[in-house]
Amino acid sequence: MINWYKNLYVGDTAQKKQKKLIYRIEHGKFTPDVWLITLSTNEQNHLDILPAASLKQPYVKEHLPMIVGLAVSYEESLCVVEHIVKEVYRETGDTKIREWLLSHNSNSVS
Repeated sequence: MINWYKNLYVGDTAQKKQKKLIYRIEHGKFTPDVWLITLSTNEQNHLDILPAASLKQPYVKEHLPMIVGLAVSYEESLCVVEHIVKEVYRETGDTKIREWLLSHNSNSVS
């Protein structure tokens, strides 16, 4: 089961087809040039960016951390990460992104 952040951050291009992209990802369809922003697998870091196509690998799908962002193109994923960092800093005056995201995700969407 894929764990989605309840207030998913979505890039401008991805927003136009968000439901379709989520459906394709959930159902294991090939989604070229779609990028996922997840909590980092390494707790010393905050976020990871990975291609949705990597979910075709069973290990990656089984160990996928919570998805907090969705983008179409790597460049758009960088913009989404920048937006997340700015929002967390604006709200807290700090960059504890992982902690902030987890504290604002009381009900995740599946």
